[in-house]
Amino acid sequence: MASAKRDHSMAAMPNPPTPEPGTLNVRNLSAGYRRMTVVSDVCMTVAPGEIVALLGRNGAGKSTALLATAGTIRPHQGSVVELGGLALHGHRPEAIASRGLALVAQGHRVFPEMTVAENLRIGAFARRRLGRRVLDTDLSRVYDLFPVLKQFGQRPAGQLSGGQQQMVVIGQALMGKPKILMLDEPSGGLAPAVVGDVYRALARLRDDGIGLLVVEQDLDLALSRSTRAYVLRNGRIVVSGPSGDIRDEARKAMLGPTGDGR
Repeated sequence: MASAKRDHSMAAMPNPPTPEPGTLNVRNLSAGYRRMTVVSDVCMTVAPGEIVALLGRNGAGKSTALLATAGTIRPHQGSVVELGGLALHGHRPEAIASRGLALVAQGHRVFPEMTVAENLRIGAFARRRLGRRVLDTDLSRVYDLFPVLKQFGQRPAGQLSGGQQQMVVIGQALMGKPKILMLDEPSGGLAPAVVGDVYRALARLRDDGIGLLVVEQDLDLALSRSTRAYVLRNGRIVVSGPSGDIRDEARKAMLGPTGDGR
């Protein structure tokens, strides 16, 4: 009974009342694997030009929430996902991506035998009809964001460091020109200096008007780099609000037990 009261006191705050065009709206998302429900009644918004953190311990359901939002796994009943008023629920992942929602999944890897430039161009496959000039411009923007990738553009991507490969997969997603970019633990396994480089790049994307939903386990890192945050526990959002205001509540929520989610 005590834990139930504690959960009630940390109930999710309402989302912004009037989302602007291009906002990702996730409403009552429930999803899982086969008959197992991992996340339930998840509601989130991500507006253009903001970084939103999705926090929680291992097993809280963070990755499942992103995969279901992106259409990689089919949500269970009672879920609606919209981007700027356009319903995405029920569409295939490639259709969702073409409408402006991109996901850099946890553990996503490069094509090691292909060059860095080839890996990046794969991200623009759905836009190939726009022509080489447009795609070259987009490639130049990725190189401006991650200069080391231009230096190694003709090198097999498998020869790059782990941090550089993370930059490649982020750049690959950007070649699809997303309005909203979701990243699952972009700092995972990276040296602190590289984490700084990645988050500086994410801040530039935010300033360019892209909305970012970032999954992290590092509470302090996430709250210091985001505008707002949601905390998942046992598949449900138990805390949400401006990142600077919810640190103590988020820490308490993340100390609690987790379920069997992913």
